[in-house]
Amino acid sequence: MAHTKSQGSTGNGRNSPGQRLGVKCFEGQVIHAGSVIVRQRGKKYHPGINVGVGKDDTLFAKVTGRLKFKWASRTRKKINIIPS
Repeated sequence: MAHTKSQGSTGNGRNSPGQRLGVKCFEGQVIHAGSVIVRQRGKKYHPGINVGVGKDDTLFAKVTGRLKFKWASRTRKKINIIPS
């Protein structure tokens, strides 16, 4: 016999949808000004030349150009945009 009264399905149903984080454009691609490059939590990727940061750490393009990833140090990856 159960020691506590059964709760039914009240413990379920709190799963939230995914946040669609990650890299949206890849190296060598030509992207337009204002395009989202990376959606992230925290600074996994850091902004470089012609790249801006949103308030939720999203990286976006300031100018139209070609995307370039670069290791700034052993642990830090920077994203630059070379204007075309």
